[in-house]
Amino acid sequence: MAPLTNPFDVLPPGLFNLLGSQAGALQAHYMAILLRIYALAEFNRFGLTREMVVAEIVDYLTGEGADVVAGAAASVVGETPDEDEDEPPPHNDAQEYASWILRRLIEAGWLEREQQVDYTEFIILPDYAFTLLEAFRTIQEQKPREYTGQLYTAHQLLTNESDGFSPALALTQAYENVRQVVRGLNELNQNIRRYTDRVTRERPVAELLRLQYDDYAHALGPAYHALKTSDHVSRYRRDVVARLQEWQLDGDWLDHAADELVTQGRLSPAQAESEINHYLRFIINQLESLDPLLGEIDRRHAQYLRTSLRQIRYQLVGADGGFKDRLILLARGLADLQAGGEEMPPEEMPTFQAAPVRQPDAGSLYTPPRHRAPFAPSPVLASILDPADMHTLRAVTLEQLGLAITPAKIQRFVGQFFNGHKVLHVSDLPPDAFDQEEDLPWLIYTIAYGNHPEVNYNVEPLAGEPVTLGMVRVRPFQLVKRDM
Repeated sequence: MAPLTNPFDVLPPGLFNLLGSQAGALQAHYMAILLRIYALAEFNRFGLTREMVVAEIVDYLTGEGADVVAGAAASVVGETPDEDEDEPPPHNDAQEYASWILRRLIEAGWLEREQQVDYTEFIILPDYAFTLLEAFRTIQEQKPREYTGQLYTAHQLLTNESDGFSPALALTQAYENVRQVVRGLNELNQNIRRYTDRVTRERPVAELLRLQYDDYAHALGPAYHALKTSDHVSRYRRDVVARLQEWQLDGDWLDHAADELVTQGRLSPAQAESEINHYLRFIINQLESLDPLLGEIDRRHAQYLRTSLRQIRYQLVGADGGFKDRLILLARGLADLQAGGEEMPPEEMPTFQAAPVRQPDAGSLYTPPRHRAPFAPSPVLASILDPADMHTLRAVTLEQLGLAITPAKIQRFVGQFFNGHKVLHVSDLPPDAFDQEEDLPWLIYTIAYGNHPEVNYNVEPLAGEPVTLGMVRVRPFQLVKRDM
C-alpha cells in the first residue's frame, strides 16, 4: 500500500499566509473576495478572464459602501511588506487596488494565471482551492446538515435490480451514501456536545436564548428531526443487510462485481475482490452498529435541552441574585429617566400588572365528592308482529332468495349449452343467450363461478381478439367440462 501524502506537501507554502494573523487586517477581505471569485468559477464553462476577476474585486471594494476601499487601505498601511512584495497603491484608485489584491492572491497560490496564444489572460482556481473554498463557504453559510434521502438512495441502489443493473456501481454508490450518513451522525453527535459545553459557560440570557432558538434549532434541529422520521435507519437496515449478506455468500455475484470493478477502475482482480468485500463488510457493520450512536445522540439532545433551559431559568431567577440585579438595573434606568426630566415611563415600557381580586362565590367553596348513582338500564321492549305480517315478510324473503344466482342455477344454465360436448368455446354459445340487459349477470356469474367446487366446469382463458356476446365484448375463453 502506497504511503499517504502529507496534504501540506501538495499545497503552496504561503497559501494561508494571507489568512493568518500575520496578514494584518485584510484576512476578511481576502476571504470574501476569494469566495466571490469561487462563486464565479463554480459553474463557468468559458473560464474567467483577468478583466472579469478585477471587475468582481472592484465591485466588492465599491459595492459595500464608499468606506470599504478606504478602510481596507488603512488596514494595509500598518503592514510591513516583504522585500519582494510591492507597495499597495493609493486607496482612491479602486482598479489599481483590485489588481494589487489579485497579484497577492496569485503569489500566495490561491489563484493561477494562464495565458492563451492570443495573449488573453485567464485566472484559474487550482483543484485544492476549489476544495478549500467549498469548505469555507459551507462554514460561512452554516446550513443544517440534511440526511434525507441518503439511506433511501442506498436502499434503492441495493434492492432494485432492474435491467442494466451494475452491481459494482450500485455497491460503490451505496458505500459512499452510508459513509456520508455515518460521518454526519458522528458530526451531529460531537456538535451537540459542543453546544452543551457552550451553554454551561457563563453567558447572559440573551446569548442562551440565541443559542437555543436561533443557532441550535436551525443548525441541528432539522438534522435531528430528519434522523428520527424520514431517514430513520430502521426503515432500510433490514432489507439492505439481508441483501448484502446474500451477496456475500454468492460466489458468482462476487466474481461478476469484481470483474466489473476491474473494468471501471485501475485495479487488479485481487484488489477488486478485496475492495468489494470491504464495501460489503463496511455497510453491514456500520448499519448494524448504529444503535449505540443513535442512543448517544438522543441522550445528548435531551441533555442539551435540559441544560439550556436550566441555565436560562437559573439566570432569570437564580439564587445568585440575578433577579435582584435586574431589579437594580430597572431602578437605575428609571432613575436616569427621572434625572433627565421625564415624569412618565416611556410608552414601550410594560405596565405593571396585578392579579384580579375575585369575590368568593358558590364555586369557591369546597364540594365533597359524591358517589354516582348505580346504573339502571331501561327495559328492552320487543314488538310482536302480527302473524299475517310475518307470513308476508317470509314470502318476500323467500322470493328474493329464489331470485339470487346460485352455483346450482349456474350449473343448470351452463349445462344446457354443452349438449354432450366436453369443451365449449365462447363463440359456440348461442348468439341470443345474452342479448337482453338482464342476461348480463348470467354471463358474469358464468365466468365467476368457473372452477367453483359446486359446478362441473372450468373456465380457461384463450389468446386472440375479443369476442362479441350480446351487448358486451369479452376476451376469448372456453368452458371445459370436468368429471364430478
